Amino acid sequence: HSRFGYSVPRQNGKNEVIAIREMYGITNGERVLHTAHRTATSRSAWERLILLLEAVGIKEIKGDIKTGYRSGKSKGQEFIYLSEEYGGGRISFRTRTTTGGLGETFDLLVIDEAQEYQDDQESALKYTIVSSDNPQTLYLGTPPTVYSSGTIFPNFRMKVLCGEMKNAGWAEWSVEEESDITDVDLWYETNP
Repeated sequence: HSRFGYSVPRQNGKNEVIAIREMYGITNGERVLHTAHRTATSRSAWERLILLLEAVGIKEIKGDIKTGYRSGKSKGQEFIYLSEEYGGGRISFRTRTTTGGLGETFDLLVIDEAQEYQDDQESALKYTIVSSDNPQTLYLGTPPTVYSSGTIFPNFRMKVLCGEMKNAGWAEWSVEEESDITDVDLWYETNP
């Protein structure tokens, strides 16, 4: 799918799922942009990916990047570049803004905490992947609350579920109505 979204209740593995896709991408030469609505959320995703790289034996290299990876961090703009030996991909982690990503090109656009993703942010970000030979946008979030400010995520969900979109997919782990949180059988329905 060129566009895919998924919804998972809080604390049930949403970011572990995307970390798998990001690891695949950067070890296969993709340029990835991971965005989130808050700096702390973006920073956590960067830290998670560094731990995964280290866990599979890809070490950080200071200076020339002949082998391993190089990373950098600044408030709301972290990155990881892999050496050619490990696929040569790169990933940038950003806090979403109305001008974020302008002038840059990526293959994969990740919209973390998509229930907060707004129209003005999409206007800036959707063009970051148009030059890719195989672009993909992934929306990941939790079920929106009455305080969620985003409109893109619930609208995308409805269009996909109603069959109004091509090359798009949706997955969610949920129950039909509010339920007993101690019902173990329901835990399996809400956890990927």
